[in-house]
Amino acid sequence: MPTDIIVDVGVNQTRIGVIEDQKLVELYIDMDNKEKTVGNIYRGVVKKILPGIQAAFVDLGLNKNGFIYLKELEETLSNDGNIKKLKEGDHITVQIEKEAIGTKGPKLTSHISIPGKYIVLIPRENSIGISKKIENEEERNRLKSIFEKYKPKNCGIIVRTECGGKEEEEIIKEIQFLTMMWESIEKKEQYISAPVLLYKEVSTALKIARDLLSSKIRHYIVNDKNLYNEVRNFIEAVSPHLTEKIQYLEEEHLFQHFLIESQIEKALQRHIWLKSGGMIIIDHTEALTVIDVNTAKFVGNKNMEKTILKTNIEAAEEIARQIRIRNIGGIIIIDFIDMKNEEDRNTVLNVLAQELKKDRVQTTVLGITKLGLVEMTRKKTGPSLTSLLFNRCPACEGRGIMPSIKYIGDKIEKEIDYIFTHTIYTKIIIEANKEIIEWFNSKGASYKKALEEKYHKSIIFTENNSLSNEEYKIIKEK
Repeated sequence: MPTDIIVDVGVNQTRIGVIEDQKLVELYIDMDNKEKTVGNIYRGVVKKILPGIQAAFVDLGLNKNGFIYLKELEETLSNDGNIKKLKEGDHITVQIEKEAIGTKGPKLTSHISIPGKYIVLIPRENSIGISKKIENEEERNRLKSIFEKYKPKNCGIIVRTECGGKEEEEIIKEIQFLTMMWESIEKKEQYISAPVLLYKEVSTALKIARDLLSSKIRHYIVNDKNLYNEVRNFIEAVSPHLTEKIQYLEEEHLFQHFLIESQIEKALQRHIWLKSGGMIIIDHTEALTVIDVNTAKFVGNKNMEKTILKTNIEAAEEIARQIRIRNIGGIIIIDFIDMKNEEDRNTVLNVLAQELKKDRVQTTVLGITKLGLVEMTRKKTGPSLTSLLFNRCPACEGRGIMPSIKYIGDKIEKEIDYIFTHTIYTKIIIEANKEIIEWFNSKGASYKKALEEKYHKSIIFTENNSLSNEEYKIIKEK
């Protein structure tokens, strides 16, 4: 199927879409055009060690100190099997694994990795790992023999999927390039005083070009002339035969031009309609993501089992795509429409597994539970699309539901009862929004008046529509 990479550079953000057969399958957004720090390598200074949680805070020269677990760090620093005990003031080399979020600083790792197009170099290790997506055993053995011969000393290597089928000369060239890069970093470690940046990961646009641009990609299209030149120069250095795939298109709104905006809007909705009339519903919680499938408007033919199977197959294909677009990570539970036939269940699982193979992020389908739910996991690689573009609702605090007016009214009444029966206060001023006040004044002759007569005390309401239904203030007077 034709696959394109569309890079839409705007004033406040750069968006990158991967399009398969005219459908958006991956989306990357650099908000406010801020540079990312994930992948950057720093020489940092240990500022504080917290034995209680076995972690250390490291000054990287950024706004916030980074965070790293002691066990990982001390094992990396060990010599001859003897674990070196870390102390405050030590200088260490670390790489940012996750961006800083809110008040939290970036998460760090001491397991350094330098990615190339075909391999990832792992300094100070000695293993060779080959992508599971290279399934041909003969090709795996060929690659293993190449890397056993040319792997640099004291460095491990992860062989990426794109390395499959590549000539030995091309592979050796990248090994030499990444080795030189690591040697340059090691030299800087010796004479540059910490905290300091030793290696800067390329921008998202360049990273996507490096990782995804291949013979399978039809076009890499960008609407910014400067970025276009930067990407061309970068690819010319690492994969010159792919340079012709990079194109510049003078179009201000590239995502609109390629009809991507509507697909992003769809990816932000809770309900996703299927072509057949069926529907999937995606709900996120702190612990996991739940996806429900139902027939909705699709009634199909007279054979109910075929209707259900068709809906579930279509849902499996769309779910795999939505997971990629939304960058959903962690535990995922899918509730397909109940299928009585074992063969039908296997068919749907096979469709889901095949569609998930297109995902570059590691996913694992664990099977069907006794309740008929499909369990799967997907590696977390950054914020999901919804967390990136949406803020938590200040009214419901992310619960998606709000207490009824009656519930809040009853709650206020209980507080009134306690104040008037257990304290010496004879007057209450309640500041609330219009809906709450109207509820108290709309109960028969007046709920407010009935309460005043019951306690023989005064209740005054003042309107403040900046307050939500759950917010109210009670002022007590004698």
